[in-house]
Amino acid sequence: MVEPTGCRGLGPCMGCGGLVGSGICTAGVRKKSPGSDRAQSSRGWCIMRLLHPSAMRMPDNAIAAAVPRSIQSFLLLAPGEWRDLFSSRHHPRLFQRERARFILSRVRIIAALLAILAPFRIAADDLLLPHPLFILLDSGRIIVAVAFAVLAFFCRCSPTQRHARLAMVMLFLIPAFFFLFSHALLAHTRLNGAAEYFDKYTYLPFILMASVGVFPMALLETLAFTLSLLTVFALPLWLREDPRILPELIDLMLVASVATLAAMSQLQSMKRLFVQSSTDPLTGLFNRRAGEELLTLLFAQAERHPHSLSIAMLDVDNFKGVNDNWGHETGDRVLQEIAQLLQSGVRMGDAVIRWGGEEFVVVMPYANSGQAQARLRVILDGHTVQKPDGQPIGMSGGIAELQAESGKNWSDLVRLADNRMYQVKINGKGRIVTE
Repeated sequence: MVEPTGCRGLGPCMGCGGLVGSGICTAGVRKKSPGSDRAQSSRGWCIMRLLHPSAMRMPDNAIAAAVPRSIQSFLLLAPGEWRDLFSSRHHPRLFQRERARFILSRVRIIAALLAILAPFRIAADDLLLPHPLFILLDSGRIIVAVAFAVLAFFCRCSPTQRHARLAMVMLFLIPAFFFLFSHALLAHTRLNGAAEYFDKYTYLPFILMASVGVFPMALLETLAFTLSLLTVFALPLWLREDPRILPELIDLMLVASVATLAAMSQLQSMKRLFVQSSTDPLTGLFNRRAGEELLTLLFAQAERHPHSLSIAMLDVDNFKGVNDNWGHETGDRVLQEIAQLLQSGVRMGDAVIRWGGEEFVVVMPYANSGQAQARLRVILDGHTVQKPDGQPIGMSGGIAELQAESGKNWSDLVRLADNRMYQVKINGKGRIVTE
């Protein structure tokens, strides 16, 4: 079985015998191998998770499809937004980093505050508790304060989803253990005038449950935290067969419901702001700020797991003349058509960035400079964008490859590709070069 040039399959080329996984075949046809579509799709999805939803060619999720459109409209959800609020599994990698950075920052702030405030109850304990009990309880307070301080000042891990979740687990685990410890100590204590003071300890579960809403989380994440906290707080009441367990659980579930809605609302707002801040409003592509962060991630990935990474700098030829002769609205339309042409023509896993003005950057992982050049030539030669007078609009470009160049970071590759593009502009335009 053969496929035309530009298909997404994997396998040896019948004509040139190579370019596995590049999406390009210099001979024009390629033989498909068993399971090739699955392999290409798997690697493509791995890279595409770096991208934001507008750049992802993703099939409809069964979870999103199960939610009626009327309910989504009532909840003011955009199409496909329910999937991201239900689970963070398909969040784009750039957004995961932003969210993880935000969560880690809040964990450090809250942990620092709790480290300062935790010892303040020691004076009250000294007045109301007998000496042995006072020593045990306040030793626990000091340990908790130290644990919060360690979490606040030594939790400087990289902003990944895993590290953010681990930091949140530690933030909730420390007071949960203290709750169980203090509850065991005070359960059988009977002191005159201290009953109301001991009742204050029952506020801790509600405070912790409400604090779940401080963090932007998806539904499955909030359920994991709230159900775990419910189990921890109900355990001592259940062991003592306390009749208050049912009303306590009902109240905690109400607080957990509100906290879940608050966490999901934060996630929704954060996601929308992220898309707005990372997307070029004219073309719908990545803007330069998001593109630079994407390049940082892809460059680090290519160095950590060595593979080809090509960066192409493209510039629209004679674009100033379009604006001068037909106005800026026509110029905007030309940029939109070029952006759509590039975005629809690149492989799954490639990224197109509007670098500035009429300049575009195309990032192509798992493609060497020759493969990237062939792919771009297929895109630009197969479809043309025209001026109002019917004349085609050309593009000039330069390509730099990580393995073939001596660049120490992605900015060196972009600079090299830009220099090559500039030389093309000087020497006649309309070409894409690799050296």
